[in-house]
Amino acid sequence: MNPPRRPWIRRRPGPPDAAPARGGWSLRRRLLLAVMGTSVGLWLTSLAIVVGVAWFATSEVFDDALEEGSRLVLRIGLPGEAAGGIRDPRAERGDTLKLRMYYQLVAPDGRVLLRGEDTPKTAFLPDARRKTMVTVRVEGEFWRVHVRPGPGGVTAQVAQPMEERLDLLEEMAENLAWPALGLLAMLGLLSWFLIRRLLRPLEDTAMLINAKSPHDLTPVRAPNPPRELQPILDALNALLARLSTALDSERRFTADAAHELRTPLAALRMRVQLIERELRLPDAHLRQLRADLDRCTALVESLLALARLEPQAEPLVREAVDLDTLLDGLNVEASAPGIRMERALAVPRLRAAPTLLASALRNLIDNAVRYGHEGGRVRIESSRLPQGGTRLAVRDDGAGVPPDQRARLGERFFRVLGTGQTGNGLGLSIVARIAALHGATLRFEDGLEGRGLGVVLDFPPD
Repeated sequence: MNPPRRPWIRRRPGPPDAAPARGGWSLRRRLLLAVMGTSVGLWLTSLAIVVGVAWFATSEVFDDALEEGSRLVLRIGLPGEAAGGIRDPRAERGDTLKLRMYYQLVAPDGRVLLRGEDTPKTAFLPDARRKTMVTVRVEGEFWRVHVRPGPGGVTAQVAQPMEERLDLLEEMAENLAWPALGLLAMLGLLSWFLIRRLLRPLEDTAMLINAKSPHDLTPVRAPNPPRELQPILDALNALLARLSTALDSERRFTADAAHELRTPLAALRMRVQLIERELRLPDAHLRQLRADLDRCTALVESLLALARLEPQAEPLVREAVDLDTLLDGLNVEASAPGIRMERALAVPRLRAAPTLLASALRNLIDNAVRYGHEGGRVRIESSRLPQGGTRLAVRDDGAGVPPDQRARLGERFFRVLGTGQTGNGLGLSIVARIAALHGATLRFEDGLEGRGLGVVLDFPPD
């Protein structure tokens, strides 16, 4: 009968041990770039608006000043004065003038009757007849000019170079730019700090999920999660609940099946023994049947042991276990005739769950004896690790396991072919599970004198 399919277990194509990609885009970086990009764009737009408004406002003020200057020039300017005109006392004192006004009194025929210092000799508007405000190009330079007609067709023309106006506007923009850049820098730092703080619940939730063991399928309880994160947590907890239900069903099935098989297997073995006694003759088929029954019984016991170990979610109750006493209780010497058992226990005690540690050592020693050879050696070692933990190892000098197959030794039902020994491939799986429950590291290396197999358990510090 084929076993029932389990649709809840699905594997995606790809390497089985592929590590998750660490690359990808960063939400924090994108948020920061979005905030800063938007802020810089708005800052440039606002700066352009401010500069435009400032240019419009200052142009109106300057134009009003030109208009007032033309009125004064027309009132105080006399056609009979020297062509040098009126000198600005600030220029005579050597003061730096950011913006000056240049004036001319222009005759009806376009001649310049009077002009200010550094004012062009050519009339700004030679044929002006009415009041106007224009921008003209004179002697290769643009000027903003206000013209005011006077008596006798004489016009007062007061101008400012457009370059000086732009220089003043650039200086104002620079004065605005540096404080704005400082505010942008402060905005960037503040945005980085706030985004990092606001995204902290994501990191805290990731740490909670990362802290869960592979066998811990309890719901993730994030303290006060944000509303946007709650649907993800709900979906994750629903998935964990479904996985927990499926795994519990599998464990119950394994435990119940193994438990129910023990009684008929024991009864069947007893009937085989009765048949052997009644026949009173050695029969090879009956001996093989009894060996098969023993192997089935051992498989059932191993399945029961794994079923008892799988649901371990509570912390182990550890105590100081005397290794010599534990090995004496296992009676390893008597269970391995023809094999020389050695002990090299540099660390006599190990903090562990006594029952689980005894089960692990029993499986390791049974494997070492089973795959050893007549007159061989098995050594149980314990030593102190440099970082403070304890190393427990069982080594033999048997045929060993090829290095390319050692990585699979902890898998369930995996057996090295060609050994000629019976077994169910669950002993090392039980040891691996017990090591995981203790937080120990399981390794496989060479055995005694470079031969055989060495199984090493490195327990963390107490």
